[in-house]
Amino acid sequence: MSTIVINVDDKSSAKLFLDLAKKLRFKARILTDQQKEDWALLAMMESRDKEPVLPVESALDILSRIKSK
Repeated sequence: MSTIVINVDDKSSAKLFLDLAKKLRFKARILTDQQKEDWALLAMMESRDKEPVLPVESALDILSRIKSK
């Protein structure tokens, strides 16, 4: 399954795309502002999962060396 997100400026454009998708027998819907925000937060969390993680012990060791200087 693939997803397409289309941003439009007015309701008539949204209705046009929605009607076209339905005529082509695709599932389509308009997202609420809350759903868009949730989607963006999920995308940010997923991108953070791909970043390397510094173990807590290493971070504490680095901080203790900085503090002792």
